Amino acid sequence: MNIDRIHAMELEITSNCNAACPGCARTLNPDLLDVTSFSFNDLKRLLPDRRYIENKRFKFCGVLGDPAIHPEFIDMVEYLLENNCSRVNISTNGGVGNVDTWNRLGKLATFKERAVCVDFCIDGHEETNHIYRVNTKWNVIMRNIKAFVQNAKERTIDSSWTYIVFDHNEHELDTAIKEAKKFGLKFNKRTGMRNSYFDWIANIRKKKERKQVVITTTGKKEHKAKEQVYSLEKAIKENAVDENIIKSIKCKYVHEGEIFIGADLTMWPCCFLYDSKFKNAENINEKLSIYLGDWNNLKNKTIDEVLAHPYYESVLEDSWNPAHNLHMARCVKTCGYNQAYHNKKELVV
Repeated sequence: MNIDRIHAMELEITSNCNAACPGCARTLNPDLLDVTSFSFNDLKRLLPDRRYIENKRFKFCGVLGDPAIHPEFIDMVEYLLENNCSRVNISTNGGVGNVDTWNRLGKLATFKERAVCVDFCIDGHEETNHIYRVNTKWNVIMRNIKAFVQNAKERTIDSSWTYIVFDHNEHELDTAIKEAKKFGLKFNKRTGMRNSYFDWIANIRKKKERKQVVITTTGKKEHKAKEQVYSLEKAIKENAVDENIIKSIKCKYVHEGEIFIGADLTMWPCCFLYDSKFKNAENINEKLSIYLGDWNNLKNKTIDEVLAHPYYESVLEDSWNPAHNLHMARCVKTCGYNQAYHNKKELVV
């Protein structure tokens, strides 16, 4: 595969973040990663002309960091739009960046129809958002959304407010929906499998004191496809991953033509394997050391060179078979049964 067969790219331009969400790998494993970013010059080197950008979708994601904290974030968005990308999606907690940042982003949203989609990840209203989105400030979030909306004008219909419904914030759902409508944003309720596994512990600062809050998710708020995920986990545990399960894997890279570029300039088939790298889940780093460490390193390789590597050409798909020496159960668990594990969104407004 080469760049011409890639339809979408997910860009983690920084692992830095203003928040300390209790479910984030940065919070759970603070010693496993260095805060790093790649620059606008790095982006232009990797995507030097329209062949790499035109008619492709780009997502500035928030796997470990928030893209709006990057000082060159707006320049990157503008560059992609000028080179005729089909769409830029941005995932942010909305609580970082100054007014000028959000004014400029709003103006870019008018570049062409459906050019920019901002997904504001806000899990509550004024009373509760900070409980999961630890360290974010409500007045800053509202200020930034207002600046974006005023400049994006009618293009705000492409953007949204996405709300993870927990037990502690369910009572603010209607208030948040009304707020989103006022701004002209779509409103999504989101469930995630991790929220069905665990009760998170949030460490919240209040009036110079810190207190712990247990974040629970019960009942209808749990992940919509959790039974399918439990079935996959059972098959993995019992060494019963069969051909039908393997065929049910819907891989972002293999089936959707998407790649993920991390803040450390490593390239992956998806964010899930990138995330596994920092946890060294299933000894992924030792397994992939067979490729001499820099096989997916974009500091000294082009995207086309990495795509030509045997891992992307055939090994990844072959490794879904449990008998393969590079097998990663994460691929089965996360993307089996047509991506049952993935976060689910329900459009409310």
